Amino acid sequence: MKKYIAIPVVSLFPIIMSAQNAETDSIRTENLNEVVVEARMQTTSATVSTYIPTSRQKNASQTGTDLIDQMGIPQLKVTLGSNIETNSGKPVAVYIDFIPASENDLKAMRMSDVRKVEYYEYPSDPRLQGNPYVVNYIMAKYEYGGYVKGFDHTNLLSYSEQLLGNVRLQYRKMTYDLMGYGWGMTNDHYGSELTETYRLPQTDGTVKVFDRYSNTTSSKERRQQYFAAFKATYNSDKIQAATQINGSINRKPHSDRTGEVVYSPADYPSTVYTSALNNTSKFLSYNGYYFFALPKGNSIAFTPSYTYSHTEQNSSYTENGYAPILNGATDNTNQVKGDLKFNHDFGRYGNLLGFVRGAYEYNRTRYRGTANSLDKAKSSRFGVGANYNITVGNFYGTTGFGWDWDRLQFGDMTDRPSSPWFDLSLQYGFREKHSVSTTFHYSSWQPSPSYKSENIIQSTPLMSYTGNPNLVPSKSYDIDLRYTWLPNNDYSFSAFAWAWIVGNRYAYDYEATSTGVLRTIKQPMGNFAQGKYGISGTLRFFDRKLMLTGQVGQVLNHNGYPYSVNHSYIDWYARVQYYIGNWNFTATYISDNGSADGCMNGIWNYGKSDWYLTVGWSDSDWNIRADIINFSRWNWRSDRQKMRSKYYDTTEVMLNGQSHALIQLSATYTFGFGKKVSSDNEPGVSGAASSGILQ
Repeated sequence: MKKYIAIPVVSLFPIIMSAQNAETDSIRTENLNEVVVEARMQTTSATVSTYIPTSRQKNASQTGTDLIDQMGIPQLKVTLGSNIETNSGKPVAVYIDFIPASENDLKAMRMSDVRKVEYYEYPSDPRLQGNPYVVNYIMAKYEYGGYVKGFDHTNLLSYSEQLLGNVRLQYRKMTYDLMGYGWGMTNDHYGSELTETYRLPQTDGTVKVFDRYSNTTSSKERRQQYFAAFKATYNSDKIQAATQINGSINRKPHSDRTGEVVYSPADYPSTVYTSALNNTSKFLSYNGYYFFALPKGNSIAFTPSYTYSHTEQNSSYTENGYAPILNGATDNTNQVKGDLKFNHDFGRYGNLLGFVRGAYEYNRTRYRGTANSLDKAKSSRFGVGANYNITVGNFYGTTGFGWDWDRLQFGDMTDRPSSPWFDLSLQYGFREKHSVSTTFHYSSWQPSPSYKSENIIQSTPLMSYTGNPNLVPSKSYDIDLRYTWLPNNDYSFSAFAWAWIVGNRYAYDYEATSTGVLRTIKQPMGNFAQGKYGISGTLRFFDRKLMLTGQVGQVLNHNGYPYSVNHSYIDWYARVQYYIGNWNFTATYISDNGSADGCMNGIWNYGKSDWYLTVGWSDSDWNIRADIINFSRWNWRSDRQKMRSKYYDTTEVMLNGQSHALIQLSATYTFGFGKKVSSDNEPGVSGAASSGILQ
């Protein structure tokens, strides 16, 4: 017989049972069947799902994101861009030993130090700051020592390369990290094939209808990113403190295109065009995280941040028969944020988390070319709120309420909207194998300062765009339903459904004159609604050397006025992984898919299918991997995008190599030293402040 119990041992032995008869004092012995005592590698409850990675999975992983993929956690998925999401597509906050982490932190992790991975939904732990969905890595602890890690990832055929180095030094409760990163991309097959349909009302009452087809015949795309980060962390039972300084430079020295322009009917002559774009952004940022456990069940968490960014952008467009279109912009942005949270634990009566938060952003943007002006935009938000959660047996519930006050200043105009937000999450778990949950969230979205410019910027002879200084926050409603089943170490399943509705929406609208189209931003427009439902699962065989994972779901979308369109799409993926010795092999297929390109426009994106094969080898220090991707597809066309409105339609095929055949080579080298016993938290580049340049 085979029994699973939750202890961290694995043994295999025959059991000899003995019993004594009270009347005869005789002793009888009996050999029982073989018993397997095995640690439970995955459990779920009302508050947390816990997964313990195997040595095979850690050895096959180069980053923390890879480990999520290798483990086949049913509530989570990893996108091709290496972002961790819920299986329904919601963003997940990432922590390492309860300290906030970024994607680059996960690249710098020492994989052998991962002890377990926890997944939370609306967690009660105050260190997780009230995020709705959280992954937390629990790491091995050190008393002194550290490690050095190097990471290299190279794309062949469509060339790009990233290099990362991280050095960690730790002594008792203090940890110091120094990280350097570089990334570069070269692509001479970048552009699009765009068909635009114009319906322009004429002064005589007629409507002039024609198509403008433009394609890219040659291109030159170059991008680079560089950054350095320093992080100091103090971690004890009562205090967690992390201070990080980042510096970053993002460059796009070339985004050059040449191509053809053809009109149908031929009311305009066919011609050729040349376009060029270059920009540079420089960022300097500070991020802090400070947590203090106080007496009598109290705690305080403070998370300040500051970012300064400087962005320069220049573009030119020349089409034969028309005057050149030249545009330039320079932006300086200061952004300050801070959250202060106080938590009190009432014991059996639950936890109360109260907080205040503030944010301030100041954009100064100077335009040159078709528009000449200096725009100044200031936006600030002050919010207060409280969350209360309670656990009763197998039931866990949390609710939250708060209010946000905004001050939006653009030029001489000032707006002061305010709005409430509300959270409700109910979760139930039983026998460490089943959990069900539902969540509801209501909030408002503050418009970006880049949407508020009144400048009219011309991009082609027939198209211009502008913003709207009168925009106010839109309203967002989310609801989720989830079920997770973890019957044993070899099987796991999850079912999900979610819906998202945006009210009081601001969206792009296209206004027509007799000579062209102006894209503006209007509010309120028709509602935007999207939902998805599906199932995902993981099966393991042959002592978990063979693993099958997959998901199938359907996306439903409604995009109200001015687009008034509905879409639905079924997508799925399947993966097979096999481990043998130091080698690991993976085969993955991702179906074609459909998705909305955000809630501001009417673009529906048709994505191509992808398949790839992975071969990896690893030992205690080295991890080497090769990926062969889409080797049956040798054209540069990737996604197709469609949009239809009253005066203007587009059909665009993107040329970027994302669906082209690729060979990826990657390697990590890690060596450690010292005596294990404090927690690990890697530095990473924080999010940069957004530019105020109108897009």
